[in-house]
Amino acid sequence: MELDRRRVIRIRGSYVVYLPKRFMSRLDPAEVEVFWEDDFAGVRPVAATKYVIEGGEQAALLLISAYVSGLDDVIVKARLDVVNKAVAKIYAEVREAEGGYYVKFVDKYVDKAVVVDRMYQSLVYVLSGLARGIADRKALAAVDDEVDRLRLVANRLCAKYPTPSCAFYVQLARYFERALDHVVDLYDERPRQELWTALLDAAEELGRAKDRGVAALLRYVETAPSTRFKAAQLARGELQTLHAARIVDYLINAAEVYLDLAVYKRGAETEKKSIQSV
Repeated sequence: MELDRRRVIRIRGSYVVYLPKRFMSRLDPAEVEVFWEDDFAGVRPVAATKYVIEGGEQAALLLISAYVSGLDDVIVKARLDVVNKAVAKIYAEVREAEGGYYVKFVDKYVDKAVVVDRMYQSLVYVLSGLARGIADRKALAAVDDEVDRLRLVANRLCAKYPTPSCAFYVQLARYFERALDHVVDLYDERPRQELWTALLDAAEELGRAKDRGVAALLRYVETAPSTRFKAAQLARGELQTLHAARIVDYLINAAEVYLDLAVYKRGAETEKKSIQSV
């Protein structure tokens, strides 16, 4: 990484910053995207280059990697079924191109906080259905697939528009995706309804804690031993105990990240107020 300091110039009602020549001459973009979060601003060149992916079955994995890395579009020289296998896991549009297929990635979401919240809400939705005995394997698989897709979206947004809070949201996306994976595995073990209710309570309490702030999140993390114990008491057999414990652990991990995020945002706000008061 290179670092440079530039003066902000005010021209009438606008602000101008000249980008470093070393940066611009290497990329020579026709236009750039400017993105910001709180008091952070970044500049991303809009790439005009078309990337080409070639290969057999590996093309599907490479296509997903291109999506996650933040590329806008690619040319894929592979069979259509291989392309469709990858596209089913991401948001993209496909059309025929010379010697292959043109894949344009679609950014359905631009706010990683919204993406992660949808993942959390999906987890709560599934646990609610299981606690009421109305969720089946097909519905569970559909939600699991969507959460897997949303995790890739979170990674993509942070690769494409890296901001200081990205590390927190990438972690949260991973924890919610893994928690739902264990929900699917636990479902196959046919646990009692009381266990689903206990897990739903733990998930819903996480949502209340993250909305209330630092003190509530601290209390949530501190009650982790009793939450694990309750889940273990309601589980039957080694596999049920394992999956239930992992679901609780990922919820607690998420609470710890939300705590870090809350402290980070509080620190950023305090720094901003201190600067403004000078």
